[in-house]
Amino acid sequence: MMNTGKILAIVALSILTSVLVVWAQNDPQVAIAKKQAALERQRIELEKKSLELQQKELDLEKARQEFQAQQIGRSLSMNLSGDVLFDYDKVELKPAAEEALKKVAIVLSPFPESKVTVEGYTDSKGTKAVNMQLSRERAQAVKDWLVKNGGVAPANIFTKGFGGEYPIAPNKNTDGSDNPLGRALNRRVSIIVEKPAASTPPTP
Repeated sequence: MMNTGKILAIVALSILTSVLVVWAQNDPQVAIAKKQAALERQRIELEKKSLELQQKELDLEKARQEFQAQQIGRSLSMNLSGDVLFDYDKVELKPAAEEALKKVAIVLSPFPESKVTVEGYTDSKGTKAVNMQLSRERAQAVKDWLVKNGGVAPANIFTKGFGGEYPIAPNKNTDGSDNPLGRALNRRVSIIVEKPAASTPPTP
């Protein structure tokens, strides 16, 4: 059997442990350290959310910068970067494409009866046949979105694919090396709106 001395030692150790725990809980430095740790966790979480928000704003700004509209006579031409709309060599619209296409839909909304043509273009990489098919399918994907989400009548919108034809920038540098920036500009979708002619008032 355990003797009285051992029992007293165990009891004393238990009491001492309890006192130390209570002391640690009531120690101001320990409490401050806990609060500092909690604040640090909150700060890290807020920084993470701030970075996510900044990235979203950058993505949106990039889409805005890639959107260009140019009016020539009764035609309104809008050029969108293929890299904003699609992943490389893909025909499915990226999530970021929606912001750019919403702006296109706003531009098109005053002309519900106008003829709209969606033209797809690629860079010079790949075969002519593959690029032609890719450009057609990309133009069709943009058309489908505008019909479904932009209020464009299916009978008024048409598609064309030109593959690597009609580049707007050199695909290669003068020394024959690759020109990634030029190819990026050539990967694009153009949307042309033929606005109706203004009606002429009858001569009295």
